[in-house]
Amino acid sequence: MRRLLLTLSLACASLCACSKPLSLEAWQSSEPAFAHLEGLGVKTVYFNGAALPAVIKRNPAWLQAGDRLAGSEHIRSLAQAALSPKLFRQLDRQEHFDALLLVGDPVQFRALTEHLIKTQDWSLSWVDSWCSVYSRQAGGGLTREAILRIATQWDGAGARVKATALAAMAERLVAASRLDVAVDLLQLAKAADGESAAVWTAEGAYRLARGEWVQAVAAADRALQGSGRRGRAARSVKAQGLYFSKQFEEAYLLSAELLAEAPEDPVMLFTHAKIAHEVRAIQEEVGVLQKLIGIAEKERRSTSWYRVYLGQALAMSGEGEGALKEFDLALVDPDLPEDQRDFAKNSRARVALRVKPDGTEARSVR
Repeated sequence: MRRLLLTLSLACASLCACSKPLSLEAWQSSEPAFAHLEGLGVKTVYFNGAALPAVIKRNPAWLQAGDRLAGSEHIRSLAQAALSPKLFRQLDRQEHFDALLLVGDPVQFRALTEHLIKTQDWSLSWVDSWCSVYSRQAGGGLTREAILRIATQWDGAGARVKATALAAMAERLVAASRLDVAVDLLQLAKAADGESAAVWTAEGAYRLARGEWVQAVAAADRALQGSGRRGRAARSVKAQGLYFSKQFEEAYLLSAELLAEAPEDPVMLFTHAKIAHEVRAIQEEVGVLQKLIGIAEKERRSTSWYRVYLGQALAMSGEGEGALKEFDLALVDPDLPEDQRDFAKNSRARVALRVKPDGTEARSVR
C-alpha cells in the first residue's frame, strides 16, 4: 500500500506541476500508468493491441524478440486474448504475467475483465482515463480514496476535458465492477460539464451495469443530443438498453446501423446476432454467427458459444441435422463452461427428438 500511495503521489505531482490547464493530449497520457507499473516492479506484462504503440515507445523491455515485426504471432495472440479468456489462460501459463495493461474501449475486452473478476486472482491496481491495470493479487486493489486521488489530476483541466476524462475513468470502473466509485466520478463529471456527451454515455453504461434499462436509454439519448446523434458509443449503449428492455425492433434497427459501420467487430457482430434472434431474422442471425465462427477460427479462439447459438438458430429454421452438428462441435470443447454445457446438452436433446422421434439421435454427449 505504501508503494501504491507513493506511485499515486508521484504520478499526480508530475501531471499537476504545470501551471497551465491540462490539454486533451495530457488527458490521453500514458505516463501515470507506466509509472505505476514500474513502481510495482513488474517483469512480464500482458497488454492488449491498443496498448502496443505505447509499450514500444515507453517500455520495450516487455516485448519479446520479434514483437516489433509485422505479423508477429505473439502480438496477435495478445490482441486476440482480449476476446478469449481461454487464450489468455494459455498465455498466462506460458509467461506468468505480473500485471495486465488494458487500453481502449472497455467493451472490446469485456470478456477478459469479466474473467479476471471471476477468478479473483487479479485486482484493479490503477485506473485513469487512458487505461486500466490489473495486478496479480487476490483481494485488495484500489480503494475508493485512491481512485478519487487519481481523479484529482484533472482539477486543473478545462471543464470539458475534465468531464471527458472523469467519464472515461467511470466507464473503466463500470467494466471492473466498481460501481461504488463509478457513480462518484460521474457526479464529479456532471459538475464539471453536465452537457457533455461523454458523461451521459458513461452514465448509460453505468445504468446498464445496474440493470436500469430505461435510464440507460434515456442517458444515451441525452448523449446523442449533444453529439449530433452520431456518437457510436452512445448508440451502442442505447441498442443494449433497448434489447434488455425487450424493445427488439428498435434495437435491431440501431444494431444494424452500428454493424454496417464496423462489419468485422466481433463484439458488435455477436450483439447483432442476439438481437436478430429476437426479431426472428433467423437467416441473418445464422449468417452473422457463421461469420463470427470464421473470424474466431482464424484467430484460434474458442467457437463453442457461437456454435450453441448457431445450433439454436438452425433448429428454428428447420435445419435439424445442421443444428445437431453445431451442438456436437460445441460440446467437444473442454473449455465450454458447465452452465453453457448443460444448456447445449438440453438444447441438443430437444432438437434430436424432432429429427429422430424414436430417440435414436438423443444420445448423451459428454
